[in-house]
Amino acid sequence: MLEIGMALRLKGMAGVEGVAEASGCGADEVTAAFAQMIDAGHASETPRGFRLMPEGKIWLDGLLDEERAVIDVDAMNGVYERFCDHNDGFKYLVTDWQIKEVDGEQQLNDHTDDAYDAAIFARLDELDLAVAPVFADAATIAPRLTRYLERFAVALSALHDGDHTMLSAPLKDSYHTVWFEMHEELILLCGRNRADEAAAGRGA
Repeated sequence: MLEIGMALRLKGMAGVEGVAEASGCGADEVTAAFAQMIDAGHASETPRGFRLMPEGKIWLDGLLDEERAVIDVDAMNGVYERFCDHNDGFKYLVTDWQIKEVDGEQQLNDHTDDAYDAAIFARLDELDLAVAPVFADAATIAPRLTRYLERFAVALSALHDGDHTMLSAPLKDSYHTVWFEMHEELILLCGRNRADEAAAGRGA
């Protein structure tokens, strides 16, 4: 239930398919979980999808408290600090993917320069190799995070297969989407919050 609840929390609003993809749970399991969450007043269904209610966030915070009680939070904090060592590099990479400098001026990247885009992909491959041990250690501490390793691999494979939207598209399970959600997971598992991390320059 925690995986499904967290997937919905991180998406903000999502359908069964989106939560199933993110959580790795089957569609039937997600549907049943949503029904339980609605009955308990933890979630609601809207024309655009399902979303957590305020009571649902409190309930989910309780589940996270239970998870933190049985994992090595000090070790997870160490993992999070290592993740932060790579976070700025990834943000710069995504910015360079979206905007490029032409004749001294910044312009939207129209993706007609294959060599420029290929250089971005090479940087992503290098970053992925560097950060993989960090994510693997996170999954060792909190095994449900193993799903993120799979999602990163799927996004990277799709990107190399030609679907360039899988680098940063916000409405897809792109590399950037998975990165953002893993960041939030690490923040919460360390007992921190996004506002404090943003104030410290680590919130995005």
